Amino acid sequence: MRLGNFLIWLVGRAAPLLPIALAFYVLSCSVFVTSSRADTGSHGTSCTSLAGQTLNPGEGIIALTTTAELLAIRGRPVCVVKGLVQPQIQFELRLPVKGWNGRYFQTGCGGFCGQVRIEACDDQLAEDFAVAAENMGHVGNPMSDPIWGADPALRIDFASRSTHAVSIVAKTIVANFYGRPASRAYFRGCSTGGREGLSEAQRYPTDFDGIIAGDPAFSGRLGGIANIWDAQHLFRSNGTHVFTDNSLMTLHAAVLKACDALDGLVDGILSDPRRCRFNLQSVACPSLGSDHCLTPEQVSAAAALYDGPRNRSGRRLIPGYSVYGSEVAWNQPAVLGFAAGGARYLDFASPPPDSFTYRDFNFNTDIVKIEKQAALYDPVAPYHAPDLDAFRRRGGKLIVYQGWADPGVSPLMILDYYAQVTHAAKLGAKTADWFRVFMVPGMLHCRGGDAPNNFDMMKPLIAWVEAAVPPDRIVAIQQQASHTLRSRPLVPYPNEARYIGKGDPDDAANWIAVAPPAPADDRIDWIWKPRRRQR
Repeated sequence: MRLGNFLIWLVGRAAPLLPIALAFYVLSCSVFVTSSRADTGSHGTSCTSLAGQTLNPGEGIIALTTTAELLAIRGRPVCVVKGLVQPQIQFELRLPVKGWNGRYFQTGCGGFCGQVRIEACDDQLAEDFAVAAENMGHVGNPMSDPIWGADPALRIDFASRSTHAVSIVAKTIVANFYGRPASRAYFRGCSTGGREGLSEAQRYPTDFDGIIAGDPAFSGRLGGIANIWDAQHLFRSNGTHVFTDNSLMTLHAAVLKACDALDGLVDGILSDPRRCRFNLQSVACPSLGSDHCLTPEQVSAAAALYDGPRNRSGRRLIPGYSVYGSEVAWNQPAVLGFAAGGARYLDFASPPPDSFTYRDFNFNTDIVKIEKQAALYDPVAPYHAPDLDAFRRRGGKLIVYQGWADPGVSPLMILDYYAQVTHAAKLGAKTADWFRVFMVPGMLHCRGGDAPNNFDMMKPLIAWVEAAVPPDRIVAIQQQASHTLRSRPLVPYPNEARYIGKGDPDDAANWIAVAPPAPADDRIDWIWKPRRRQR
C-alpha cells in the first residue's frame, strides 16, 4: 500500500474516535487547570507559597511558617499552614480554599495545654471559617507535670501572650492568602480556654469581636489554691482516694433526695445548688463504714469541699466552693495532676525545693507567695476588679457558660466575676447588652453530667455581633448515642429556666425564663477581693 493511500485509510479508521479523543483532551486540560488553581486563595496566592515565610506583624512578634500544604478535609480543599511564634509557640491554621465566609475563628486550649488542638475547630471549619489553634507556647502533658514552667518566658506565653500573638500572626496570614483581612474574629474556649477568652477581653480587647468563655479556670485561684485544697482532702498522703466511686454516688443520691424538688421538678438536676440545705450527718455511718454511708474521714473531706478553701482565721481563699450536685466527679484524676504540677512548677515565682509537693502547701503562709504568679496567669489580678470597658466600647460581645455541677471550677467564681464587672463599670442591667452568662444546670466541667449539656453558642454569638440580636434562649440537649433524651433552654443569668407545669418536661418548648424576685449581689468576700479597678 502506498503511503498516501495508507494515511487515507488510517484517518478513515480513526475518525469515529476523534470526538472522544478531543473530549478527553479538553477534560484533561480542565483537570490540570483546576488542580493548578485549587491551592490558591481568592487573591491568587498559592497555598504552598505560604511555607517558609518570616512574619513580623508588630509588637515584637516574630513568626515562621514551617509548612503549608493543600489537603482534602471532609472532601474539600483546605490549605493547612503550620508554624512557630517566638520563642516556641506552635500553631496550625486551616484556610478553606473555596467559599471562605470572611471570618476568623480561634480555639482555646485545656489544662496545662502543650498540644495544638486543631480538631476543636472542625465545626467552624465546616462553616467556612479560617480557623487556628496553638499550644500556648510549650510542648507538654495537658494534665500533669508542666516542667516547662521553669522558664519565665514560657509562663508569660501560657498566661496570655500566646493566644494574642497567634491571633495576630494567623490574621496576617489570612489577609495574605485571601487578599483581604477577616471581617470578623471569634474566639471560643473552655476551662483554660475560658480563661484565655476572659484574658483576651481584658488584656487584648481588639483581638476578637466575639468571645465564648466556658467554665473559666483561673490558674492562680485554681491551680494555686482550689486544686490543692481539693487534692489534700480527696487523696491520702499515699495517693489513694478518700472516697470510693460508690460512696460518692451514695452522697450524690442523698443530696438529690434532699434538694432535687426545690426547683419544682424532680428530675435529677439542681437548677441552682445554692438553694440546697443538706445535712452531711444524714449519710454518716453509724459504726463501720460501707459504700452506703460515709466514714468520719469522708464526712470531714466532704465538709471541707462544700465549704471551700479557708485559712486558719476562717477567711475565704477563693470566691467559691464545691457545690451540691458535683459529687459524682470528685474523683477525677486531673485534680491530683493539676495540684501536684502547679505546686511544683507554676504557682511560686521561684521554684520550690525539689522535695516540695502539693501536700506541703500551707494555706496560712503560702498564699502571699503565689500572688505574683496569680497576677500573671489570671485575667483579674489579686485585689483588682475586672475591667472590660475597652472591649465593651469597641462593640465586643462576650458569652460565658458555666456548669452548675462543675467539680473543679466553682460556679460561684463566675457569678462573682460577673457581679464585679457589673459593679465596677456601674452598668447594672446594661451589662447584658454586651456580656451574658449562661448557667448550665447539672453540667460538669465543660461537658458531661446527667443533664442537657450539648449546645451551640457560636451561631447566637455571630447573630449578636453581626446583627445585634442578643442571645435570650439557647437550647441544650442530652443525647444517648444519636437519640435525644431531653432538651432544656439556657437563659441569661440571673434569669432561670423553669418548667411551665404541663407538657413533656424533657422538651425545651415547655420551659420559660423566669426573673428573680429581686436582684442579688453575687460578690463574695474573699482574701483577694477587689480593692481598686485594674488598669
